[in-house]
Parts: sequence; structure tokens; C-alpha cells
Amino acid sequence: MKTLYAFCLLCLVAFTSCEEEQVNRTCLVENPVQNIGWLRTRVLDLQKSEYCQFVKTGTLRGNTVFVLGNCAPGINSIDSVYDCDGNLLCYGGDETCPNFFEEVKNLKTIWTNGK
Repeated sequence: MKTLYAFCLLCLVAFTSCEEEQVNRTCLVENPVQNIGWLRTRVLDLQKSEYCQFVKTGTLRGNTVFVLGNCAPGINSIDSVYDCDGNLLCYGGDETCPNFFEEVKNLKTIWTNGK
């Protein structure tokens, strides 16, 4: 009988435990725009632009990348692609990253200046 109580108590604890909240972490930080120094500096500069600017994050060849670019309609620009340390990897869509838009995965906007 004691074994049955112990088993029931174990089941109760196992099925009622709290789920850990899933936090999307990029480059080992929760908020890369605020917590990565080089990116925070770039965003401060991009905020001053008269044109729409964005920062996106994604995965390229298994590594987290940041894509900075212009989102203003009618403005022809090439996106800059950086790693977590702020090293310029390539320019999305030109000869330095010709297949960027096919190779990048999970690309999502994490900041825009809203212009």
C-alpha cells in the first residue's frame, strides 16, 4: 500500500511540474539589440537615418547571423551580413554571398526604425 502511495505521489509531481519557459536566445543573449555592444552601436546609428532600416537575425551554415539593411521602398541597397562578434561576413545577394537568400534559415526582424 505504501508503494502505491509513493507511486501516486511520484506521478502527481511528474505531471504537475512547471514547464520551463522557452526563451529564444541569439548569440547567447536574450535581446541582441540591447545586449551585444557592436549591434547596439549600429542600431543607434541606424535610428538616425531618414530611411527605413532593419536588423534581422537568422542562421547561415549553422551559425547565427545578423542582417542589416534598408527597407525603404524604391531604395536599391545590399544587405550587410555579420556574425555574433560583429565581423562582416558578406553582402547578401552579391558575389560574396551569392546564395544567401536560399541558404539563410529562420530569418526574422528583431529591430526596425519604423520609418
